[in-house]
Amino acid sequence: MTKEERQKYKELTKALPKILKDKIKKYKFKKKDFMIWYNKKELFFDLLIDVKVKSDDKCYCTAVETIKPLWLDDLLWDLLKMETNKKEPLSLRTIGAFTVSGSELFKNETELKEIIDNYLEHFYKTVQSSSICDFYNNLENSIYHVELRKALSLIYEHKCQDALDYLKDKDEGIFKNGNVSINNAIREYCINQLSN
Repeated sequence: MTKEERQKYKELTKALPKILKDKIKKYKFKKKDFMIWYNKKELFFDLLIDVKVKSDDKCYCTAVETIKPLWLDDLLWDLLKMETNKKEPLSLRTIGAFTVSGSELFKNETELKEIIDNYLEHFYKTVQSSSICDFYNNLENSIYHVELRKALSLIYEHKCQDALDYLKDKDEGIFKNGNVSINNAIREYCINQLSN
């Protein structure tokens, strides 16, 4: 990558948040930090648009869309004894450290041209056409948080024994709040539910 190309990349990285802020208005999407998000009834969608330079020294634009039901984070927060997070702005569900990544609906990486408009339009169509079925149908499209999505979904569906069976050979999980690990909290919750 030439010095001029590096400078352009730096400028684009700096300008991207403003470009996105202006472009999302027509769709009525919301933006927090580097994430674009939208809430439709019980579903939460988010879109990450990012630029990076790869080993071929070309600049690429990446888009990743996810979907999740609102109860997914609520259940996580209940189990980790972080219920106050439910009162925080919805944007916490896209940028918060203690949130469950949604099921991946779309991922694309393209050499940077004028691709941002295409990604926003695609996200808009996704929001308009998706349902809770898309969350479940795409549960395993991304390995990031797949274990957590599966276990919390089983709890939500009142399948506590299935959740225990699923977590049988799993460690403590990726989230820990103080001395409360998510998988141990799920196990404890399921055992309590099954004993009642």
